Amino acid sequence: MKHILIVLTLFVGVAFTSTTAYSQSKKEKKAEIKKWKKKLKSMDPLKLRDMTEELNSLKGQVSGLKSEISNLEKKNSQLETQVKSKDSDLSDLRAKLAKAQDEAKASVSAGDNWDTGIVYKVQVGAFRNKNLSKYQDQGSFWVEDKDGVKKYTIANFRDYEEADAFKKYMREMGVKDAWIVAYEDNIRKDIKDVLKTTKAKDKQRERR
Repeated sequence: MKHILIVLTLFVGVAFTSTTAYSQSKKEKKAEIKKWKKKLKSMDPLKLRDMTEELNSLKGQVSGLKSEISNLEKKNSQLETQVKSKDSDLSDLRAKLAKAQDEAKASVSAGDNWDTGIVYKVQVGAFRNKNLSKYQDQGSFWVEDKDGVKKYTIANFRDYEEADAFKKYMREMGVKDAWIVAYEDNIRKDIKDVLKTTKAKDKQRERR
């Protein structure tokens, strides 16, 4: 019996404490609401309006910033895609260059005569007051002197696409003025005419 009375006493004590805490909490909320109502009554309506407008303006700015961040993330994604594409193009160019170099070596070893037929070279500069001819025997480049202007070309190609790949690679290396020139039987020709003639010959071969 004594045990039952002790348990009941504890239960009533806990219940009373919980009710008191709840009651106090409710009172505190009411007091807080009352306090803010007083503040609102004493506040200048124009000031309240300005605060509301400022709040709305800040919300608009936040929304604009979120939109800007989203656009920047999209642009970043696009740039990453472009970089990957450029890396792929560069890899292809290097592969073409390697192929061209291998074919050039094979042609040299097979005794290809670059003084006959159509040959493409890459011109890397044309200078009036610079002369590198004394170094010609030390590297694979050629000097063509016309009207006091010395034009320097490097590499020999039978295929225009391979010459173009080499030209692009030279430009990536910093030789911005690199461009393709054409020779027929060791005589410089207009590259447009050479390409036109080559395409016509290719078409005739396809018809056959």
